[in-house]
Amino acid sequence: MTETPGFTPRQLLGTVSLRRRVALVAVGLAGLCAAVFLGLLWATEPVALPWRTRIAFAVMVLIGLAWAGFAAWALLRRPLFALDRVIAGWLATAFSTLTAVASTAVTGTLTAAAVGVVLTGAALIILRRAYTYRRTLLRHLRD
Repeated sequence: MTETPGFTPRQLLGTVSLRRRVALVAVGLAGLCAAVFLGLLWATEPVALPWRTRIAFAVMVLIGLAWAGFAAWALLRRPLFALDRVIAGWLATAFSTLTAVASTAVTGTLTAAAVGVVLTGAALIILRRAYTYRRTLLRHLRD
């Protein structure tokens, strides 16, 4: 099954609401700003940072760039058929799990673990809803 049937440009532009486009622009700008600011902070450190701190900075910059890249891809590619929601769900799940594991390992507190479990659980719920929505759209497209 193909995901690119013969839609007109008017139909394609009408499928993404203004609210969704604004949200994607906000996600892209937030990711890009985070990556730029963390990169600048890292680059302007007066002394060499420990290797664990350098790894943490690199991972945070990559997370910001991943969100910016996702937003750019979602804004430019048409039609999406809710694939953007599934990818966003996977990004949220992966990054919240990574953050939860890293913060629990660094701090060793139960609070960090609890916050990580709550955030990862929320990301998993978002991912599940995205798959359900995509399945529904593809079923309607077939019918």
